[in-house]
Amino acid sequence: MGRISEEDIIRVREATDLVQLVSETTPLRQKGRLFWGLCPFHGEKTPSLKIDPSTQLWHCFGCSLGGGAFDWTMRTENLEFPDAVRRLADRARIEIVEDAAGGMPRGQRERLTAAHEAAAEYFHETLTTSKDAGAAVAREYLKGRDFGSEVAKRWKLGYATGGRSGLAAHLTKAGFGRDELIAANLALGDPGGALKDRFFGRVMFPIADVTGRFIAFGGRVIGDGQPKYLNSSDTPIFHKSANMYGIDRAKNAIVRTGTAVVVEGYTDVIALHEAGIDNAVATLGTALTAKHLKLLGRFAKRIVYLFDGDAAGLRAADRAAEFLDRSATPEAGSARMDLAVAIIPGGADPADIVATGGAEPMRELIAGAVPLLRFVIDRRLEAHDLSTPEGRAQALAAAARALAAVKGSILVEEYARYVADRLSAAGHGGAVSAEAVAKAVRLAQPETAGGPLRDEEPDAAESAAAAAAHGASAPKRRPALDAQSKAEDALLRSLVVAPELREEVRDLLSIEDALTDPVNARLAAAIVAAGDATGKGLYEAVARSEPELVEELTAWLVDAPSRESVLGTFAETVSRIKGFALRRQILRVQACMQGTDPVKDPQAYDDMFRQVASLQSQLETLRAGNQ
Repeated sequence: MGRISEEDIIRVREATDLVQLVSETTPLRQKGRLFWGLCPFHGEKTPSLKIDPSTQLWHCFGCSLGGGAFDWTMRTENLEFPDAVRRLADRARIEIVEDAAGGMPRGQRERLTAAHEAAAEYFHETLTTSKDAGAAVAREYLKGRDFGSEVAKRWKLGYATGGRSGLAAHLTKAGFGRDELIAANLALGDPGGALKDRFFGRVMFPIADVTGRFIAFGGRVIGDGQPKYLNSSDTPIFHKSANMYGIDRAKNAIVRTGTAVVVEGYTDVIALHEAGIDNAVATLGTALTAKHLKLLGRFAKRIVYLFDGDAAGLRAADRAAEFLDRSATPEAGSARMDLAVAIIPGGADPADIVATGGAEPMRELIAGAVPLLRFVIDRRLEAHDLSTPEGRAQALAAAARALAAVKGSILVEEYARYVADRLSAAGHGGAVSAEAVAKAVRLAQPETAGGPLRDEEPDAAESAAAAAAHGASAPKRRPALDAQSKAEDALLRSLVVAPELREEVRDLLSIEDALTDPVNARLAAAIVAAGDATGKGLYEAVARSEPELVEELTAWLVDAPSRESVLGTFAETVSRIKGFALRRQILRVQACMQGTDPVKDPQAYDDMFRQVASLQSQLETLRAGNQ
């Protein structure tokens, strides 16, 4: 989809009243000029969510989340920034234009979506009510998969008749134009001008986007015919490599469990959901892509990729090695994404497993999934004859290339021992050391370059809102418990509400380690750089320069102290921070003096002595000025 213009983003933001938006899902009570409610992002019994109508910002003083209308929508509905803008545009009945190749206005995108919604209704009605012989066969096929009428209704399953123009005629009658149906890939135009249905003689699986809107279809042929499965081609509203079947239904369960289960087919997803494993999704006729991982990464911390145990499944599993990178290492911290692989034994598929044994065997299989790195290493070792020196050397080189993708991680050390043990055990006395494996990793080049989750860079607006709404890994300020932290907290509060004080802080920020909390230092610099901006304008300015820290700012914007109170204490606050900085500098220089021999290096010792004397003089002057 295209990029939304800044003008349209501003129009949508200004048309959205935050109090009304939040109150649609969260009861609010007004106290003075502010509104309070129970925060939906963490369990609480006492309201800590605060909304300031004047700034159109919210902040939770329990979990420290905050932001504006876009941030609220992104968090409550698990949307990315562009989707949140679109959702609020729909709510405000604003038509937005998205810049892309051929630039498609919002209204045209909605027309294509509406065409798919109408097509899904048509296909479903055909499946459930048609006396067509093909529809009867389709119903029998679904019944054989234990997908009765209720399942078909829940998943909006359908049937495309064997005729070649039924859907096109139906949608044309409903008011959709020829160009719209071709652009939606629901119909094909022949040279004579007639329209032909894209799908015919197939059981139809409607594909929804993350918000639940139908945007494409997958069709399974009934009887003989090729291809067995046919998916919609890419359109302005659908991209195979970025969408997943069932994501709209699975996203909440993925958030709840922290795990996404990726399977290979529509019927597998339906079977798992119906068995209670409702965090399953499927790719759409493609292998797992970087965009799929980016989509799942919005909801999951762990992705389990299930493969059939046949040759094709194992080949697909081997290709998953391309996703090895540092995002799967402990060093990635809260941004870590654990990828795991499970092979279904006996050539069965997930639907077969739950049909014969229920959900428990599948749950056990998912729970026992092997980390992707371990799986890749095992597959590399198993591909060689470890009983011969040549085979072990080749296996070592292959394992080293896999481990090279995570160079610098503690995982290398752990897996170096694992590889060494495997090779030594198979070598009948020819031991291989972990040091030898680690050296091979240092010299090896990764099998693939780059990372799967870094294929696109969002624009500045997306970066700001995404960091604010999905900033679990964003740096946090140190709690204001000690005297230094309390002084820094007071300084930032002053800068937020009194822009005339910001110029006076520039010199303070130039002092080394004046602010000991690096988050406070970054935030103060961003506020000073915002000039005389206040309220909402200050929030947006900081969001552009320091999107990771913008949530920290909302606490003061929503619960701002009075200008009079901060003006009266500002000079004292600055003086205290300068005094703390001077004392730290004195201690550092004195520590260096203790390690310097005044006899062997008198010049250096004298220079440090004079430096300490100067710093102590500055500290005394500062104290005198505070009397």
